[in-house]
Amino acid sequence: MSDPTNPSAAPAATPAREELSDLKLTVTALEAQANTLRIVLLLVVLALCVFFWREAGYNNAMAVALQPQVAQISQFVTQLEQQGSSIPKQMQALQKAALQLAEYGKSHPDYVPILTKYGLRPVAAPAAAKPATPAPKPAPAAPAKK
Repeated sequence: MSDPTNPSAAPAATPAREELSDLKLTVTALEAQANTLRIVLLLVVLALCVFFWREAGYNNAMAVALQPQVAQISQFVTQLEQQGSSIPKQMQALQKAALQLAEYGKSHPDYVPILTKYGLRPVAAPAAAKPATPAPKPAPAAPAKK
């Protein structure tokens, strides 16, 4: 064992035991932190699950509310297909009508405010060739008085 008369012969196991107990305390603290982080992660995952569950409910309600409009649009497209028409053909017809209205606005200036109200600008008419009017001649200078 240890010799009480020789202080340099202290047992070598004491620093190792202290280091071992420090390591045990550190491991215990790390385990506590790991458990805390697991709980926090679980809470975050649960919060995300609740959020996505609520979003799914809101989106379902919106889909149910939009169902009549979707059915109406589907019916309209079906009618167009039965008539041998399509959306691009309808757009071409509308663009052609808009150009014809703009042409009409060129010859009828009182119709221009209605066209601009609906975003149809009348097609600018090419500038008509106006006869060149000579510039007025300057008046002759008054004769000097004597």
